[in-house]
Amino acid sequence: MSTFVDVALPAAVRKQFTYHVPKDLENSIQTGQRVWIPFRNYNAIGVIVRVHKKTPAFKTRPVRKILDEKPILSKELLELTEWISKFYYSSWGETIQAALPAGLNFVSRKYLTVSENIDVSKLGEEQFEIVKDLQENKTTLDEAKKRWKGTGLNKVFSKLLKDKKIEVWEEPDLKVTVATEREWIWADGKDRDSAKIFLDSEEVNEKLKWTSALADIREELPLRQSEISDDSIFNSYTLKKLQDEGWITFREVEKKTEIDHLEFDPKSIKTLNEDQQKAFEEIRESLTKEEFTNYLLFGITGSGKTEVYIHALKQVVESGKGGIVLVPEIALTPQTVSRFYRIFGDKIAVLHSRMNNRERLRAWKDLNSGKKSIAIGPRSAVFAPVQNLGLIILDEEHDSSYKQIDPAPRYHARETAIVRASMNNAVVITGSATPSMQALNMAAKEKCELLELTKRHAEAVLPEVKILDLKQYKGAMRGELAVPLFMAMEEALEKNEQIILLYNRRGYASYIQCEDCGHIPESPESSVSLTYHKRKNLLMDHYTGYSRRKDMNCEKCGSANLKIQGSGTQNIEEQLEDLFPDANIIRFDRDSTSRKGAHERILKTFGEGKADIMIGTQLVAKGLDFPNVTVVGVVNADTELAFPSFQATERMYQLLSQVSGRSGRGDKPGTVFLQTRQPDNPALKFARDHDHRGFARQEMEFRKPLYYPPYSRLIRFELKSAKDHEVNMAAHILKKSIESVVSGVPVLGPSPAAIHWMNKKFIWEVMMKIDTEKGVNYIELMLDKIMAVYEADIKGKFSSVRVNVNVDAIQ
Repeated sequence: MSTFVDVALPAAVRKQFTYHVPKDLENSIQTGQRVWIPFRNYNAIGVIVRVHKKTPAFKTRPVRKILDEKPILSKELLELTEWISKFYYSSWGETIQAALPAGLNFVSRKYLTVSENIDVSKLGEEQFEIVKDLQENKTTLDEAKKRWKGTGLNKVFSKLLKDKKIEVWEEPDLKVTVATEREWIWADGKDRDSAKIFLDSEEVNEKLKWTSALADIREELPLRQSEISDDSIFNSYTLKKLQDEGWITFREVEKKTEIDHLEFDPKSIKTLNEDQQKAFEEIRESLTKEEFTNYLLFGITGSGKTEVYIHALKQVVESGKGGIVLVPEIALTPQTVSRFYRIFGDKIAVLHSRMNNRERLRAWKDLNSGKKSIAIGPRSAVFAPVQNLGLIILDEEHDSSYKQIDPAPRYHARETAIVRASMNNAVVITGSATPSMQALNMAAKEKCELLELTKRHAEAVLPEVKILDLKQYKGAMRGELAVPLFMAMEEALEKNEQIILLYNRRGYASYIQCEDCGHIPESPESSVSLTYHKRKNLLMDHYTGYSRRKDMNCEKCGSANLKIQGSGTQNIEEQLEDLFPDANIIRFDRDSTSRKGAHERILKTFGEGKADIMIGTQLVAKGLDFPNVTVVGVVNADTELAFPSFQATERMYQLLSQVSGRSGRGDKPGTVFLQTRQPDNPALKFARDHDHRGFARQEMEFRKPLYYPPYSRLIRFELKSAKDHEVNMAAHILKKSIESVVSGVPVLGPSPAAIHWMNKKFIWEVMMKIDTEKGVNYIELMLDKIMAVYEADIKGKFSSVRVNVNVDAIQ
């Protein structure tokens, strides 16, 4: 009986493709391997998701070759990616693509190879010329098309392709190799003792540089090239001379990662206080029983949630299992990683977007081989191939960055972590000082165990929070700072204490505006105004990446009378330099941290006390622990309310509470100033009183009658097209399709998206709310039916319209 495989491809189409396995490959085929399969007119790379004996009703084509000797995706991760593809309505191939690092996923280029069945003796002169060229030079399809375009050989090349005398094969685009460096070691027969004997002998000329270098290097070997400073005696000349004289040689070793330089001191693990110990004891019981349990660790800022995580992780590692620690991308700082590295050392592999592809692949392989047992990273680290998984920690569970928006799969790391933990009989801990409404609702329904930390660690106390009504300080401002905040900053600087200011807008100014006609420059690639960045003199679109030099004249009326409106972090930084000329000021936002290593340098500078004031966007609110910070100021607490979303108030409250938690974390009391033009906003008062339960109660009361999450599951259909009238009509048809399939559920829209036009596409959206108790099978079947009805209703029209489905949509 023949063997068949179902293969997933990284296409948006939600189905797998079945191929038969040639006899010579049957003993080598396994699920989780990548294979080459004939697809359309080329040999594509796919991943085997099933091996079976069920003969399909159609004629199958054969698997051409196996790319991996061993599976690159375990059965557990295949099961997880399948669940994601169903629940979040993506293709299985797209989900596998997200789970694998570059170098192992589907990212590829199309190369040309000469068919094994070709008879060269029967080729014409021009055909032979092309075949010989391809045999001698590795050539991509794109390169070949460019090479022979417009020449007499173009038709010959096309005919060879059509007759399958030349084949197209995908190859992984990035064959990632491990980065290496030289490590200098003693040559054979040489060592520090023989060097000492030589140096003590009379024949040595001590004035020669290389002999001086030999005297020094005796105590240094083995010595990595990266460990040699620029002003060292070990320069290229002396090292080469020592090598020529037969004293030293080198070997290639793997470069150290950024975390290899962190301090390792496992004995420094802190003793838990009473609250922490009580929480840990409950977690330890589940870990000991090796049974799935979902915990919500609700701890105020500075209460020591990380210490509970570390103790739980230590128990897991000591039992021979592994763990995953998820943190929001912007909170994944060296400070965060160092706290875990100090206890677990080289058991840790870090995964984040600032690493290059080589570094990520190395970390992935170390975890997959069992060399390392703890993965730390942002949402994508939920796919880390940790062996014998026992614990998943998801810190700051309320953070919106845990939800993937584009491209598919549009998964949420919190739900995915819970499902993965349940598949492994592992424990999952989600932690936050401001838990999301969804997490609190799960606790209320007893779908997770609630653990609480109600006190700050040691002698630290919660900071005093003051609300400053900017309407009352119109005549008492120092730039963007109200007088009470300005005076508190002056006092803190006099005491050599530090200050953090939050202003959640990048750039120098919100926009520029013509004083004569009122025109505001908009991005040509989206329906948003351009933000002005003074230092680069650029107008930028933060959504699409578009930028251009600042206009000298109004593009509409030609007037040179252009005025800067609003402000951003760069503007505030400039004001602070004028207000506090003796203070060292640093800015911490996406612009200042765009270069590799900038994140780390800024935080190290501030942590070492070399900067007095840090101004930044929401980056400054995430997981930073600086005991000398006693003043925190929010320049404009109202910015979060500007975005049209039912979650705007929750996001504002969480941001204010989180940034407030950066103050008074040591033995010095802290003060927080919230500047606002809406002082009566309840969210501000709850943030002032550190009353998350009160805020949550009010927010739940607001959402329940409107049937908003967490009382429903929100599914967003996003329709895109270059033709606005077509996407508008398609959106109305889709709404009718939804209502015909699922009766009695609220359907919102259709309406233009908040950003109606982006990347030359018009965007409309339709939303539906469904019962949160509906599971993965119901959701997939319902969406399949809706899309089938929609496709039938449009009858092939609106081919330019693309529909994206976002389950558990965050607005």
